[in-house]
Amino acid sequence: MNILMISVDKKIFDENSSVRRRMVDYGTVTDNLHIIVLNRKLKDGGIKKNLKISERVFIYPTNSLNKFRYILDAKRIGVQLKNIDLVTAQDPYETGWIAWKVAKKLKAKLEFQIHTDIFSPYFIKHSWANRIRSWLAKFLLPKADHLRVVSKRIKLSLSKKLQEKVTILPIFVSPTFIQVSEPDFDLKQRYSQFKFIMVMVNRLEKEKNISMAINAMVRVVEIFPKTGLIIVGKGSFKNSLRKQARRLGLEENIIFNKWTDNPVTYYKTANLFLSTSNYEGYGLSLVEAIFSHCPILTTKVGIVGEVLSSNNSFLCDVGDQNCFSLNMINAQQHPELLEEFQQKAYTDCLKKIPQTEEEVLDIIQKSWSETIDKI
Repeated sequence: MNILMISVDKKIFDENSSVRRRMVDYGTVTDNLHIIVLNRKLKDGGIKKNLKISERVFIYPTNSLNKFRYILDAKRIGVQLKNIDLVTAQDPYETGWIAWKVAKKLKAKLEFQIHTDIFSPYFIKHSWANRIRSWLAKFLLPKADHLRVVSKRIKLSLSKKLQEKVTILPIFVSPTFIQVSEPDFDLKQRYSQFKFIMVMVNRLEKEKNISMAINAMVRVVEIFPKTGLIIVGKGSFKNSLRKQARRLGLEENIIFNKWTDNPVTYYKTANLFLSTSNYEGYGLSLVEAIFSHCPILTTKVGIVGEVLSSNNSFLCDVGDQNCFSLNMINAQQHPELLEEFQQKAYTDCLKKIPQTEEEVLDIIQKSWSETIDKI
């Protein structure tokens, strides 16, 4: 089978990236995998060349002048490809629109991937762009022959008719790789002034609602003054979050660290992992924390209800600052709960997600084959 993918992930141009390795793996279950990457030649590192990254995987950058040219440039490239059986898009809005147009022209089957909770009210209210994306998804999704989603939460957000087209494929995280990964350092030794350390690993953006965690800390340090919160990440809200912590008198308790490619160090040496996100399609960091045996306090997003529950984690409604404060305190008052939760979450997660890359590839190959063979 010949697959055409529409992508925005420019890491594919990096020969050492995990994205590129994943595309090579996808190619092993196809006859040919063609990938059109939406990029701007003036802002994304100059003009990129067409690439053959394996015997079966071919990359075509659009080298567009601006984002408005993406559709025309991608369509121009796509319609020149021959014998395409299925066109798959990374989302059901920007790349989805292009995939729909190209699939119609090529008379190929159409698949949309959904990686975020696009019909969550928090996603929709986040920005005007998200409102348009949600509206566009409602228009495009019925046109798909197949939908690949990363969680049960996303599947249940769709109509029953659309659910019949869905394959759930979680983002692959290797439990074995995490188990053998050694921490670069120990948080408890590096920050010995703290008796209890919580960690967040996030993009520092509005939808992650990290400011709520900072506000929640005010009540916590009144009872447990040697509580530390380590915030790992980068983003446009970093300066405002630093100022918030300073304004609340928490600069000694809240530490900001730069982004790392080895977050397992933090998961494995912290007492508790926090996630305050307003919405998540999956929550990759939650799974990484689970496999690192780190107990979790999170909003009810992503894999909550599918992997995480009140039996194996501390849960709060989105935006419930009081709940976060109480559970930060509860976690320190009842350390036996932390041990119980991390063990249960680990066991439950192993039952719910693929254990090997081979399992992931088998699911992808089966879903593509069945979609192509549909009459």
